[in-house]
Order: sequence, then structure tokens, then C-alpha cells
Amino acid sequence: MKKANYFLFLCLLSILVVSCSTGSSAYKHGDYYKACLESIDRLRSNPKNDKSQSVLLNAYPLALKTAQRDIDNALVANQPDKYDIIVYQYERINQLANQIFNCPKALELIPQPKEYIAELSKAKQMAAEQAYAAGVKALNYGTLDQARAAYQYFQNANRYVPGYKDVLNKISDARYFATLRVIVQKPFTNANFQYSADFFFNNLLAEIRQNAQNRFIRYYTQEEARKENMRNPHQYIVLNFEDFSVGNVRESSETTEEKRDSVIVGTVKVEGKTYNSYNTVKATLTTFRREISSGGVLSLRIIDAGNNQELQRQNFEGTYVWNTSWANFKGDDRALNAEQRKMCNREPQMPPSQQDLFIEFTKPIYSQAVSYVRSAYSRY
Repeated sequence: MKKANYFLFLCLLSILVVSCSTGSSAYKHGDYYKACLESIDRLRSNPKNDKSQSVLLNAYPLALKTAQRDIDNALVANQPDKYDIIVYQYERINQLANQIFNCPKALELIPQPKEYIAELSKAKQMAAEQAYAAGVKALNYGTLDQARAAYQYFQNANRYVPGYKDVLNKISDARYFATLRVIVQKPFTNANFQYSADFFFNNLLAEIRQNAQNRFIRYYTQEEARKENMRNPHQYIVLNFEDFSVGNVRESSETTEEKRDSVIVGTVKVEGKTYNSYNTVKATLTTFRREISSGGVLSLRIIDAGNNQELQRQNFEGTYVWNTSWANFKGDDRALNAEQRKMCNREPQMPPSQQDLFIEFTKPIYSQAVSYVRSAYSRY
């Protein structure tokens, strides 16, 4: 019984799959365009499929009728985007014609599919003018949001008619006025650490710029803003190392008594035979450790360039501890384990330069600051 039910289930499933692939499901739901595409696709692999032939013959005239209805309604209603609708519908009709021409069986069933080449070209001209005019109007508002709308309008105009009027210049203008311009001020320290502070700043700027690609936001250095003669930035990001210290040395040592039992210390003779002699060996081990700690706090402020109001502020802390260890001993080295002997053969390492120590403690600050800026500007 279970096998019979399972077989019935497979049969029903196969019927549903065939039904969908022939376009009949889309046809029943009134999506005549999709029904045509699916039936044509089916006829390419199975030209004798009666179901697909029937769907195409019935759906194609309805697809044309539906498209023409939408075109007529757009013209009568005089909608702001009426030519977008008209272009869209003509493109769909022409796409159906292309699909039919590329399917022998479909072309046999519909030997003269409708094409609207001249009509589409004219509609694209009108759509380009419609989008261009809307873009100019939006750009004249002088706000970020409207400039972004204008940018999209101009992009549409150029898509309909590449190079329409001066649309490429308009796209560039709209992009500029749609972009939030942020000047990032690098932190300054005393001369000993300015190189490392610049290294930190350059990496931070490169990272947030990478994240801002293809978005309406641009970060400038102060030098770049001056070169562009920028007079109207929107915001400043002000970075400053509020407090930091580099190269704080701390040394410590620890002395322990080490011993190991049952160590061969010699031989003895008993009744003419030689035996190993065992005893406990001892050593005094002194372990030394030198630590050099560095740390600091970076403040990050976001300031409105128009009114000098502080919009956001956050402090980020970072620390780094470098260390080296070594040891020496007195006594029998056999009392030491392998790691202890290795430490006794080790010389104390030379510490990194102060510039390198500065860079190390800023690494956790860097990751925090990048995440914060990304979050603060995520909506742009």
C-alpha cells in the first residue's frame, strides 16, 4: 500500500513539473508573457509537446493584448513614468519575437510575431527626455537625497539613449552633489611618533575608502580638500591620540630550586661487578622576564561642517606588551628539564623600536575605529 501511495505521489509530482515547464501554470495565473517564454523553452527540447504548443498559441495573443493595454493606459493616464512603462512593454514584445524566431517549432506556430522596433526607438527617446527632465528638476533642489534621485534619473536617460544631450556631465554633477564629502583629519603627535601615527592614519583611510566604493560617500584628506579648493564639505572626522605611552619597562625574576631523583652519578663495584650509582641532583634556577608595555587612547569625533556641531564621539583604547625571557643556573644541569636548559642558553632579545611599539598598540584601535566609521556611515 505504501509503495502504491509513493508511486502515485511521484506521478502527481511529475505531472506538476511538466505542467510548470510547459507554461500552463503561468497561463492559468494570467502571466501570459511568462507562459510564452516557458512554452517556447519547452518546445526547443520537445517540439512535439502538445501542451506547450497549445499554451503558446493561446498565450501569445493575450500577451500582446496585455502589453498594448498597459501602453494605452500609460498614455491616457499621463503618468510621470509613462515612457518607462511603454519602453518596458515594447521590449517585452520584441523579446518574445526574438525567442520565437530562435525556436523553429514556435516560428512554425507563429510565423509572423509582432515587433515594434521603430516604436521602441521613439519611446526610448521620449523616456530619455522624461528621465533627463526629472533629473534636472531633482538636482535643482540642492539636497543630498534629491541629488541621488537625480543621479538615478540621469543614469536611466543614458541607458535609454547613450550620450543623450549632456547627460554624462549631468551624471558627474549629480554624483558629486549626491556624495557626502567627509574630510578626515589625521592625528598629530610629537615628532618621535609622527611617522607611526601617519602609518596608522593611512591604513585607516585606505580601509574606510575601500568600504565606501560605489556608495554616495567620499573621504578626503585635508591636503586633497585643499587641492580641490573644497569650500563645502559636509562633515569632518577628527582623530587625536588623547593619551599614550610607549616603552614602559618592567623586569622580574624568580629563583627556584630544581632537583631530579635517580640520576646516574657514577659507578660502584660490588664483588667484582660494576653497577651504576644513582643519586639526587640539584640546581638553582633563576628565570628573568622583561616586559615593555605600550598603550594609548584615540578619540574619534564626527563634526558637522556647517555648524561645527559634534555629531558623534568615541574613544578607543589599545595596548601591546612585548616580552623576552631567559635564565641561568648554578648546580647540576641534569636537574633541569629540556625547556629550562633551552632558556639558560637563551640571550635576552633586543626590544622593537619605539616606532614599532607605537604601531603595535594601535592595531586594536585600528580595527575598532574602522568598525565604528563603517557603522556611522552605513546609511550613505
